[in-house]
Amino acid sequence: MSRLLAYSLTTGFLLACSWPVNGFTPLIFISLIPILYVEDLISKDPLAKKYLRLFFYSFIAFLTWNIATTWWIVNSSLPGFIFANLVNSLFYSLILILYSRVKRKVDFKAGALFFITFWIAFEKFHLNWEFSWPWLNLGNVFSERISWIQWYEFTGVFGGSLWVLSSNIILFNLIRKYPSFKDPRRFYIRIFPRLILICIPIIISFLVKQKIELGEKFKVLITQPRIDPWSGKSDTNLEYYEIFKDLTNEELRTNQYDFVITPETYFSEGYGENVDYFKYSKLHDSLSNYLNDFSNTNLISGIQFYKLYQNQIEKPSRTANLVREKLWIDYYNSSINFSANKEFEYNHKSKLVVGSEYMPLKSLLEPIFGTIMVDLGGTTVSRGTQHKSERKIFKHSKKNLKTVPIVCYESIYGEYVADYVNLGANFITIISNDAWWGNTPGHRHLLSYARLRAIENRRYIVRSANSGVSSIINEIGEYDEILPFDEKGILSGVAYAIDKKTFYSKNGDFIARISILLSVLLLLISFSRVKE
Repeated sequence: MSRLLAYSLTTGFLLACSWPVNGFTPLIFISLIPILYVEDLISKDPLAKKYLRLFFYSFIAFLTWNIATTWWIVNSSLPGFIFANLVNSLFYSLILILYSRVKRKVDFKAGALFFITFWIAFEKFHLNWEFSWPWLNLGNVFSERISWIQWYEFTGVFGGSLWVLSSNIILFNLIRKYPSFKDPRRFYIRIFPRLILICIPIIISFLVKQKIELGEKFKVLITQPRIDPWSGKSDTNLEYYEIFKDLTNEELRTNQYDFVITPETYFSEGYGENVDYFKYSKLHDSLSNYLNDFSNTNLISGIQFYKLYQNQIEKPSRTANLVREKLWIDYYNSSINFSANKEFEYNHKSKLVVGSEYMPLKSLLEPIFGTIMVDLGGTTVSRGTQHKSERKIFKHSKKNLKTVPIVCYESIYGEYVADYVNLGANFITIISNDAWWGNTPGHRHLLSYARLRAIENRRYIVRSANSGVSSIINEIGEYDEILPFDEKGILSGVAYAIDKKTFYSKNGDFIARISILLSVLLLLISFSRVKE
């Protein structure tokens, strides 16, 4: 037992030690070998309860990985930390159990293929279900090794997951045969070409990395107001407007800017602004008056909107919250595109953080638990989302500049961002508030993952984060400009529009879709076999 436990812990620590931003990435290519070896030993021993024992050891491995990598969630909420780590580890353990079944029912090759494809299928599922938490999808591990993954413009992060899983299986398959080598030198001779094979994607990356045709050059002014989300203060939107004005006024009057950007939920007083009557609000008037002096500048900002439904007996939307009899309300974490020359545009955040922004399985759980939310750090009501058909890109009032309005957590979702780019956006805007987690790996992970979106879509990214790190990221994932964490101020710089769409922007997560089909087929074959 002690030996199997040691192998399990080794997998957990190798995975954690390979993770960005301070990890040693090459460890990812051997990180799963110890837990695969645990499965191999359990499957061959004469003891009973094989699946139960495999579940125990794999759960220890993946729980170690989860805790060591995402411990910072506790800064936002202890219940959220416990829930995210336990559920995530549970699902990864299920992958090992089903892999073991397919391997025993069919053969090792089928099991290996199932392990790769089902893991990828799970990552895709984890992007789309009610408890979505794709933070640890394996393809994210290369976010600080951008020179290795320029081919993400074709495959997206699932190409990285495929690379990691295949590498571990290739090496494990040789290692498990080690006892059959009478001469150890033959083992080392055979391991060398496998290492060369694993390195091929890096060579391809250098071949793919080439000069991208840049379009129109434009100037952006990014704000980093460093507002403490835990302070509990009740500043009004007009007070936040004054902070915004103080940060930007001198620079805007000195230089011409095409866009000025503020963070997620920057204007978030109380219930927020009524989306149906925003153009009649004092905040709207204040912003209009200010931007009248800068006719060439568009403001992209985070804002909290709400929508009221009066005299409604039945629930008017899937996410509506009941205020009192016949009165419902939807709250939105939104982004606006504002200028002096045209009516404002808005989008609502659609990839929400479980617990802190919405109650998962609300129709099922709300009748049991009432309207109380799981407190993961943020809000106590479920927020509304926007249907895919209603999402729109933000357009500059005068120039042919079109951007993707991505809010915080949404930047983890590759295909989600690519769908926006496919609508015609020629650069990406990310607004975020990472201050909930403090100065921990959390905000550094989210910043680093943004680089993956730049490579996948070959788009410049302008990123405004409340407490940092705000940045401009170019089309190959490099940081052009950075405003450090916890520093209040502004960041000015230039970016370029790019109109050409990548293969990934047009085709999305095709690797995941193929993996789903293959893994389901292999699982069905395993259930059709009678003998072990």
